[in-house]
Amino acid sequence: MIDLLTATWTDINAIDDGQRVLVMVVGPTEQHGPHLPFGTDIYAAQEMLRRILPVIEDHHHLTAIQAPPIFYVPAVLSREYPGSVSVRKNHFRSYLIDILASFAANGISRAILVSSHIDPPFVRAIQSACNTVNEDYGVQYISGYERFPLEDVVNGTSASSLGFPPDLIGDVHAGLMETANTLYIRPDLVHMDILEELVAEPLDFQAIRHLRSLRNTGSGLGYVGFPASARPEYGKHWFERYGEMFQAVVTRYLNGEDVRNDLAIDDLLPDTLKK
Repeated sequence: MIDLLTATWTDINAIDDGQRVLVMVVGPTEQHGPHLPFGTDIYAAQEMLRRILPVIEDHHHLTAIQAPPIFYVPAVLSREYPGSVSVRKNHFRSYLIDILASFAANGISRAILVSSHIDPPFVRAIQSACNTVNEDYGVQYISGYERFPLEDVVNGTSASSLGFPPDLIGDVHAGLMETANTLYIRPDLVHMDILEELVAEPLDFQAIRHLRSLRNTGSGLGYVGFPASARPEYGKHWFERYGEMFQAVVTRYLNGEDVRNDLAIDDLLPDTLKK
């Protein structure tokens, strides 16, 4: 993998476009309760990127070019917490289009944006930006694996799919799953003393769309779900299950297939979130 920040333009130009794929992590600087770091979604996206790199480099013998990440995106429900950042959806979309268009205009025809921020307005904005650049420049940029966990949540199959207790419904933000993911990939960043004291504060996934701030639910500490029930093995199951799904889509993408519908989330959303 080539780090774009340490490369020269001639380094990039020397790689035939058919042999290179741009990869970029995109995620929020967002609070995740009193027990998890602001970079929770970012670390999860980096783990997913790590899992698809062998598909790009070892299986298809391509060169991955890692672009600088984008760490400021829409994160509306957390914007009232000190340190959290939320960019307005339309501003983010326009900004991302400019970034992607710069790569596309200079001959990079394939790019994979990797994110782990399962927030429907964000997912729709990033996918819309990719689609716009694809249409304007004739390139093939794709983003995210969020559809897969979102589909499990909507279908009510998350527990059976990931091996955690089936009665823990309403785990939405900084709860069991995001805590488990961080326990698995960055246990050094989990405040275990705080985690053990957190009470369950579930909220139905459909109900959270009516919220304007996580300050207005439960204790207001910024988490929704069952963080104290998290175990690192649940995080291991998460990355194995969704990593395999994402790897399969990336493989088909690199084989020349149009996989955008496999990653789109519109068919999973209520009408109120499609605006």
